Amino acid sequence: MDVLILDADVPVAELMETLVSGLFSHARIQTFRNLADARASLDQISPDLVVCEWDLPDGRGLDLVRAVRQRDRDVPVLMLSARADRDKVMAAARFRIQGFVPKPFSANAMQQRLQALLPRTLPDGPHASFEAMLRKARDTQVYLPTGLDPNSVMALVEQADTLSTADLAREWRTETALTVRLLDVANSSAFRRTGEPCSNLREAITLLGVRMSLNHALAQSLDIAHQLSDPYLREQATEQSRKSLELAELASTMARKLGLDPSPCFTAGLLHRIGELAVISTAQQFIASDGALDDDEIELALRQWSGPLGNQLKVAWRLPLPLRNLIGACYMLPRGASERSKVVIRATWLLCNGLERSEECVRLLGRLGMDAESARAPA
Repeated sequence: MDVLILDADVPVAELMETLVSGLFSHARIQTFRNLADARASLDQISPDLVVCEWDLPDGRGLDLVRAVRQRDRDVPVLMLSARADRDKVMAAARFRIQGFVPKPFSANAMQQRLQALLPRTLPDGPHASFEAMLRKARDTQVYLPTGLDPNSVMALVEQADTLSTADLAREWRTETALTVRLLDVANSSAFRRTGEPCSNLREAITLLGVRMSLNHALAQSLDIAHQLSDPYLREQATEQSRKSLELAELASTMARKLGLDPSPCFTAGLLHRIGELAVISTAQQFIASDGALDDDEIELALRQWSGPLGNQLKVAWRLPLPLRNLIGACYMLPRGASERSKVVIRATWLLCNGLERSEECVRLLGRLGMDAESARAPA
């Protein structure tokens, strides 16, 4: 299934991508910011769904719809617009546009619109092997499994007028998948207003705003495709998340004791197992598409693919280079590295993996003026 999204509004386009991916797990989604690139793409793809904005920097979304209709009179089209006047609605009707959605829209309402527009049983091409899915996950976007509860997020949406950035940052501080997604959206090129990338959850929420951040959280909580129905995968995801949070909390505690900013260390720790979570998410998609995997195959994939997936996704998700390097320090401290935060992260990884007596761990803790007992002591 091919989906074309055309919207110059970066967070809205990213939100649509999350919603479509959640409903149609194997959708090939292409997102464009301007009319010219979207029209040119029609020479390579025949979309099964088109979502486009009415007003664009280089024209009107209706011009794209006209080009689409010259090729296919039946493909579903949703038009987004900040203002839907009579002339726009009449023009849309002439081109058989299935829906005119006012902006801003809620994630919940848009998901319902998409479900009504396209049945989830839409054919999605030939069944792929698990290895082929892992290769695709490495080379393209993949979303992590999330435990966000839609009811809890909706409760926050209803309080949006009174919530602050700090409130949401505290509420979501342990949500790995949401942290990654908000950093990804906030660090899109159109959002680098200050010239500095976002490095932690609070910065991302501040840049996106409370309401847009809530919309992305709701979209993730409604993400059917990446919720884990397989018991063994749920168990694995719970364990990986536990290990991530353990490292994040210990690293931030150690940083605080040393007078360092604890926020980067916490974020790096929380995200250091995104490769493992991406493998788990891909395995769930494979099983959901009528594939079969035993526990040994999942374990093998975790060993072989977590590293490559994690490294690729750190770049694909636009994580800032200092944060990517800090995550990488969990697994290997570069020769001659003098940044204390990297030493903290590597030492913490060794402590959390039962290697506190190793020569490397003792040496690194010594550089920090600590031992294993003092490192683990509360701040």
